[in-house]
Amino acid sequence: MRIQPRTALRAGCLVVSLWVPVARAEEHMIVTQPNNTFEPSELTIVEGDTVTWTNTGGLHNVRADDDDFRCANGCDGQGGDGDPSTANWSFSLVFSDAGLVPYHCEIHGAPGGVGMSGVVEVMSTPLFADGFESGDLSAWSSTVQ
Repeated sequence: MRIQPRTALRAGCLVVSLWVPVARAEEHMIVTQPNNTFEPSELTIVEGDTVTWTNTGGLHNVRADDDDFRCANGCDGQGGDGDPSTANWSFSLVFSDAGLVPYHCEIHGAPGGVGMSGVVEVMSTPLFADGFESGDLSAWSSTVQ
């Protein structure tokens, strides 16, 4: 019995669509800059990723626009001090909820993207290098004849 090419292709697509990649948390860095900016000022991550802010000079801190966190030498409410500081400080936060997280420096910025500010976009589904979201094969499978 000979297997038809179309049947073999469909079976292969079914196996690929059932494959679920293992999520891997990544670490990202945001650094204060001498020109009173964050670099990068916009960052897209996936739930479970860690973002580390670092100050290498200047009077700065990081405060979420919704007051969810306020950090510099550690974070308020977590045993640290979120007051603006000229010290070389660094702190890390794990983001577990999808959505936009705008933030700013209390000295050089303000909520709403004013001055020294930035935004972390937290996605719930990782985007792979080929641009397809996990399990979404419809864009290429529809072109198979």
